This record gives sequence, structure tokens and C-alpha cells, in this order.
Amino acid sequence: MSQISNLYRLQQIDSQLDTAQASLHNVELQLLDNSAAVAAEQVVAQASEHHNQLARILREAEDKSYETRIKIEVSETSLYGGKIQNPKELQELQNEIASLKRLMVSLEDKQLEAMMESEEAEAKLMWANEELHEVQKHHVEQNAVLDGEKSKLLRQIEKLEAERKAVLPTISATDIGFYEQLRKSRNGVAVTKIVSKACTACGTTLTAALVQATQSTGQLVRCPTCGRILYPG
Repeated sequence: MSQISNLYRLQQIDSQLDTAQASLHNVELQLLDNSAAVAAEQVVAQASEHHNQLARILREAEDKSYETRIKIEVSETSLYGGKIQNPKELQELQNEIASLKRLMVSLEDKQLEAMMESEEAEAKLMWANEELHEVQKHHVEQNAVLDGEKSKLLRQIEKLEAERKAVLPTISATDIGFYEQLRKSRNGVAVTKIVSKACTACGTTLTAALVQATQSTGQLVRCPTCGRILYPG
């Protein structure tokens, strides 16, 4: 196999390695990405906090209603117990009971409102927890698939690196150095194949003499436009 053929084979291996390593990097980023689960956990935390807040408001409303109900019962017991005979005191007690009953109506309305809000918040919390469960389940399933892809890519990279190691001794150190420089400056592609008398990297149409030179001189011939090494195929 000629020097240019070996270089082209090296280019093919390196291009596959670049693709595999980029894919591996992407897979590893996806494995580290738990933003969906974190977002779902935040929704649950917010829903839980809101539910707890409304539950406290409901308990306070229930306590106030209970206290007011007890006061009404105590006052009515005093009113109808016969111990109070003074008409003024009886009237004041009646007024107090009437005021407490009006307050009781207001408190019961607030308690009902708090109960409805608490039930709604509880339903939202339940939905948020179900959504979190689904997100976590999907995350586990996705990671299992990604782990499989990662293992496959690692095996592919290991195989390609072994192939690269086998090709390197067949190329002179000077050509490898030149090849690596071109790879860095030409977006990873240093050697490009000629197809239909054109450079496949930049599309430049090549002269017949230049194409002939790539086939016969044994020297590395570069594309006059992009500067890459031309492989006649």
C-alpha cells in the first residue's frame, strides 16, 4: 500500500474516531443531564410548600370556628340556665351570642374556602408527584439506553485506536507531522478523495495534470484551493 493510501486510511480512521468521540461526549452529557428531574422535584417542592401553607390556614380556620362554637354554647348555657336574672345582663348576653353567631357564619365561610383551596393544592401536589415519578422513570430508562450506547462507542473507539496504532508505523514521521498540522487547520480533514476530477472537500475541479500527478509521482499532492492532500482513489 502506498504512502498516500496509508494516509487516506489514517484519515478514514481519524474521521471515524472524531465522530465516535463526539457521540461519546454527547452521550456522557446526556447521562449527566438530570435537569428534567430537578425541575420536576422543584415543582413538587413548591406544590408541597403551598399545600402545607393552605393546610395551616385550614387548621387555623377550624380552630377559630371550634373556639367560637364553644363560646356560643357556653353563652347559651348561661342565657338559658336561669342563673342570670338581670335584664341588662341578659340583653348583653343575647347581643354577644348574636355577634358570635354572625362571626361563626363568617368563619365557616372562610373555613369552607380554605378547605376547597387545600383540596385543590393537594390534588396539584398529587399530580406533581405523579409527574416526578414519570420523569424519574423515563430518566432511568433513557440512561439504560445511553449506557448501552456508551459501551458500544467505547468498544468502537478502542477498535479504531488499535487500527490507528497499526497504520501509523507505515507512514513517515514527516508525513504524519504534516498530516496532523493539516488536520488542525482544516477542521479535522487533511486527506480528501478525488471524485469526478474534483476535490470532495471543497468542490474544486482539478486539472487533468494534477489528477495524473496524484496517481504517478508518489509525492503528496495538495488541492490548489483548500490545501488538503489529494487521494486519487
